[in-house]
Amino acid sequence: MILALILLRTGQTLMTQTEQMPEEPRCHLFQPMLVSGKTKLSLQPWPEYTDDEHVLLGSESLLTVCEPTEAVRDAYLKKIGKTLEDFTEDPDEQAVLLNEDETVPEPEDYEPRYAEEPLY
Repeated sequence: MILALILLRTGQTLMTQTEQMPEEPRCHLFQPMLVSGKTKLSLQPWPEYTDDEHVLLGSESLLTVCEPTEAVRDAYLKKIGKTLEDFTEDPDEQAVLLNEDETVPEPEDYEPRYAEEPLY
């Protein structure tokens, strides 16, 4: 996850930990905070009236994603109790690449690894 400032089509600005997802909803937000105030910065949990920390956001609601200012970033980190070092990548951690011979099974060949139970 990365730290990002997200501008919504509604005009709201969010500071959050986020990751892009391959399909809709496109953004996974963790601990999003609504940013407000011109002279005095205010961060409030978003969305209101819930204790959920994980929020999925569709691309139709998104205007843009950008880097926050240092002041907003530092206020957010203080509010969630983390430091910037918590978000820096470990140089020893490497991305795992798929080999060319690895393929995704066709839908008709795929069998789930769980047993489906009847609904009723």
